[in-house]
Amino acid sequence: MAKLSIRLRLTLWYSAVLLLGLVLFGAGMWSTLERRLIAGVDATLAQRMQALKMALQGDREAEIWDEQKVREELAEFANEVPEGDLLELGPDPATVGYRTVKRGERSIRLLTARINYGGSRHGITAGSNLDGVEAVIRDFRRNLFLMIPGVLALTCLGGFWISRRALAPVDEITRVAKSISVQNLSKRLTVPQTGDELQRMSETWNDLLERLESAVSRIRQFTADASHELRTPVALIRARAELALRRERQPEEYQKSLREIQSEAERMTDLTESLLTLARADGCELAMPLAAVEINGIVRDVVRQNDPIAVGKGIALRAETAQRPAIAAANEAALRRLLLILIDNALQHTPGGGTVTVSADPAEGGIRLAVRDTGAGIPAEALPHIFERFFRVDAARSGGNAGLGLSIAQTIAQAHDSAITVESEEGAGSRFVLVLKN
Repeated sequence: MAKLSIRLRLTLWYSAVLLLGLVLFGAGMWSTLERRLIAGVDATLAQRMQALKMALQGDREAEIWDEQKVREELAEFANEVPEGDLLELGPDPATVGYRTVKRGERSIRLLTARINYGGSRHGITAGSNLDGVEAVIRDFRRNLFLMIPGVLALTCLGGFWISRRALAPVDEITRVAKSISVQNLSKRLTVPQTGDELQRMSETWNDLLERLESAVSRIRQFTADASHELRTPVALIRARAELALRRERQPEEYQKSLREIQSEAERMTDLTESLLTLARADGCELAMPLAAVEINGIVRDVVRQNDPIAVGKGIALRAETAQRPAIAAANEAALRRLLLILIDNALQHTPGGGTVTVSADPAEGGIRLAVRDTGAGIPAEALPHIFERFFRVDAARSGGNAGLGLSIAQTIAQAHDSAITVESEEGAGSRFVLVLKN
């Protein structure tokens, strides 16, 4: 069974609500009109009854019931009331008040009251037929039955036309959205300047497309850069292997080729692990549970671990920590990797005779970690890009680095609800800082 369109469902709902409203309105008007007309008849009957009482009770000298005189009074009074109304005189009634009775096909509204006359109580009934009231009610009912279907049909057509016009921009948005694919993510929806839900929906779609385009662009760039970085070691491994197999060689030559292949394979392994780390971070699959960690010990351990490398390059690597424990919420393994990345980056860009200092200081709400070097510094135009993937300030002096280290370090910092900031000046070194919360 085919599902109804939104515009048709809106029209049906609107029609149902309108029909219910018209029925309730008609029933209310019908009941109100009938009550008002009956009330008018009752008021007339009350006036006549009052006049009749005054006429009968005006004779203060009557001491006994004189039926002939009463009939004369009634006949005289009846000449003054409209044709079709009636007056009756009878014994003392059991009940008084208004009532409606049927006589044949006619309805009559009656008012019964008591009157003291001639020393006794009698009942007087005044009546009026309801032909006029019923005629008005009948005409009103007929007009309702004729008008409600017509009004409903007209409003249904109008509602369908209005809903079609109102949803036309949605159809246009749908058409344009269907035409957008990975190949043309730069295309955007036309935003109607209506200040309503359609404008907000179009703006939201455009924001989504912009984010999607940016994400796809990063994925494409990431894939291209990763392919480029992996292509070089693969080509070198293949070239070394082909060269070694081209002819018989001495064992020493084979060992040299294998060592070169091993070096490139290690580089590929490091690059693959870095790419996997970033891919997991992008997919929110990089688990970094935080716990209370003593930061000073980690700083001293990492500095001690890298000290032989620094000595080999003629660089002084120092740790500056406070005497009292520095506790912060961190993932110890991830924090060690972050410090290793920053220290390795500092050692690569600091010449012999320079100094690299790793410090941990109390800061407002946490512990401030900093890695400072006395190297060549970073050009001002490169500072906004140093945490981008595969970005290298000087590819010629990168030492085979793929340019992923600082990006991974920033990812780790963000997982700790922090961020690495950098201060640098060419010729005066650089300082990388992040704050870990307690």
